[in-house]
Amino acid sequence: MGFYFSYEGVFKRLAVAVGLDTPWHHVRHLKTKRCGIDHNLKFNRFGYVPPRCMECWKVVVGPRTLKELFLLLDIEKDLDRPSKCGIELRHYTPKHYGGYFYNSSLDEGRGCYEIVRKAVDEHISPEVGIILKRGCTEYEMALGPSAMWYISDKFWDLDKRIEAIVDPYSPNAEGQTEECLAMVHSHWIEWAWRNMDKTADEYLGGMPLYPETMKYHEGNISEIKLDLMRAKAHKKYDIAPEVVDSIHIAMRGFDMTKRVSLKKMGAVLGFDSINPLFAGEEDTI
Repeated sequence: MGFYFSYEGVFKRLAVAVGLDTPWHHVRHLKTKRCGIDHNLKFNRFGYVPPRCMECWKVVVGPRTLKELFLLLDIEKDLDRPSKCGIELRHYTPKHYGGYFYNSSLDEGRGCYEIVRKAVDEHISPEVGIILKRGCTEYEMALGPSAMWYISDKFWDLDKRIEAIVDPYSPNAEGQTEECLAMVHSHWIEWAWRNMDKTADEYLGGMPLYPETMKYHEGNISEIKLDLMRAKAHKKYDIAPEVVDSIHIAMRGFDMTKRVSLKKMGAVLGFDSINPLFAGEEDTI
């Protein structure tokens, strides 16, 4: 939960900074929101929608690519509204990226929607999906459509008791540091690359994020084996590839003139086993 019981007799926040493993770039916080206590404690532990969440209206933007996500980040900074954007790691959200603008009433949310819709149309694309929703997705999954939410007297009383004994204040007033944001953005790029988002290439300098796997299902198998021998000899014993080729030509010569196959060559050299690269070949090879 991230709280500890203090000597004042109240629960206080443990975290003093935003973690490096967050998928979100928080552009600006809405000071009236207390998501840590409302979602993580009141909803997750007790199963009701808290009063503050009843008046939380989110304009949700669905960037389709990493490039659109970074463009949305620029929009959020320009609009300077309470907002965040990032990658969607939740398995129950059918999208890779998301952006959220936070509002405290339906009227405010509708006004924000119009502003965001216009900005996205102009700077990204009119085809980018945008909606206005109430509260968190998890609430509707558990409790049904948001229009039907209500708080019973039992939970009103519980809410008052929780508010009296939990101090949600966080000493972190500066938000995410530049180092933290750089880490967040690197997670975005890796996520996009992993999900085959072609726009990730624009942020990788034309290089793959990780080396590609070598593939052996096509090509001349004899040439592949020669390449493997060259690589092993060079890596393990620093033998130049051309020297390996010369030795191999000589060994093939014994096969042609003396009928001593590569398999039998192992016995000639005093080994009990043969090179596994040649397992399965006929002695005449």
